[in-house]
Amino acid sequence: MNRRAVILAAPSLAIGAGPLLAQTWPNRPVRFVVGFAPGGANDIMARLLAAKLGERMPGSSFIVENRPGASTVVGAELVARSAPDGTTFMFTSPSTMIAILVNRITTIDPMQALVPVVMASSAPLALICRPDFPARNVAEFIALARERGPRLTISNPGMGAVNHLAMALLTRRTGIEPTLVPYSGNQPSITALMRGEVDLAHDGLFTPRAQLQDGTLRALALTSVERSPLHPDIPTFGETLPGYEVGFWGGLLAPRGTPDAI
Repeated sequence: MNRRAVILAAPSLAIGAGPLLAQTWPNRPVRFVVGFAPGGANDIMARLLAAKLGERMPGSSFIVENRPGASTVVGAELVARSAPDGTTFMFTSPSTMIAILVNRITTIDPMQALVPVVMASSAPLALICRPDFPARNVAEFIALARERGPRLTISNPGMGAVNHLAMALLTRRTGIEPTLVPYSGNQPSITALMRGEVDLAHDGLFTPRAQLQDGTLRALALTSVERSPLHPDIPTFGETLPGYEVGFWGGLLAPRGTPDAI
């Protein structure tokens, strides 16, 4: 995830609406609802954004509230039914829209109930493994996956999450048939990998950043076409599978009817 993107986006949220907004908003605590458990990429990015807004607007309170469940639908329904007064937003990712549109497990129409506010960050996903995982690149991973079949297990932060669908796309492109194991958020998915409950995790680089830095975990490949200038040593799926690219973003949604100035 791109921490710098969040930091750059925050000031525009705080000061971009002009003098009137500065005088009238926020006059109450503002909450950012996150549809995943604490510790995941969305949660961390929401907290970075809340902290930066707090710095830019002294005396204002920005709170992160975790409401995991149903691939973020629980949080989305909460925000959609909240008063459009600028005190409730959802820090979201593609997983929310995917879960609502594909799974149809919600009573809200996201196109009518929620409106976009700002995109705060974007980054590719990553296939994460333990250091002793035998594959060192995408070609070796595909060969191993074909050999092991369903015995190869890959965790994700929830059914319908972009991580889950990105891996489903990969299985269709390559013919591999690993077992995809959903968890209730990014951090539980990474924890399962560290405990040896699964062979790999499909996540981003942000949630397991400490483990990647100390060598407890290893990034096998990124879901991008070109290598990241920040991580030039990590292979990409696009190098082996031309055209395969899946991105992840984080941003804010508001209940429809929230004033444009906010």
